[in-house]
Amino acid sequence: MIASPPGGDVRPTSSRVREALFSVVGHDLDGISVLDAFSGSGLLALEAWSRGAAVVAVERSPEAHRRIQDEVRRMSATVDVRLGDVLALAPSLGSFGVVLVDPPYALPVAPILERLAPCCSDVLVLEADAGTAVPRTVDGLVADAPRRYGGTTLHVFRRLP
Repeated sequence: MIASPPGGDVRPTSSRVREALFSVVGHDLDGISVLDAFSGSGLLALEAWSRGAAVVAVERSPEAHRRIQDEVRRMSATVDVRLGDVLALAPSLGSFGVVLVDPPYALPVAPILERLAPCCSDVLVLEADAGTAVPRTVDGLVADAPRRYGGTTLHVFRRLP
C-alpha cells in the first residue's frame, strides 16, 4: 500500500477511478511513454510502470516527492521522479503517448490543459471534481464524453490525426 503524505494535500486516485482510467489508456502499456503530472502519491505512475510504461512522474511537494522516490526504490521500479512544478517544466519534458493529469481540485483546469496538451501525442486523461468546467478541445486534443465516478470525473482527450 502506498502511503500519502499527512495533511490532506494529496488525494490518491480511488481504485474504481484507477480501474476506469487504465481501461481507457490500456492495460498493456509496454513501450508507451507516460507523464504523471501532479503525481501526488505516485500511485498512477507506479500503476503505469507496472503495466510496462516508461514513466516520468512530476511532483512539486518535497515531502510527496520523497515518498514517491521511497516507494519507487522499495518496488525497484524504473520511474523517473522529478521535483518541480509540472507546468513550468512542461516545455522541457518532451512528448508522451499518455499524459495523466490529476491536479489539486482547486486549480483551474483550462490553463493546465493548455500547458500540458503539447506534451501529449495520443491520450490525455484529466481527473477532476465532478463540478469542474472542462473545455472540450485543447491544442488538437478532443474530449470524449466525460465519465463520472461519484464526485470525480475523468475527461479523456485524444489527439486528432
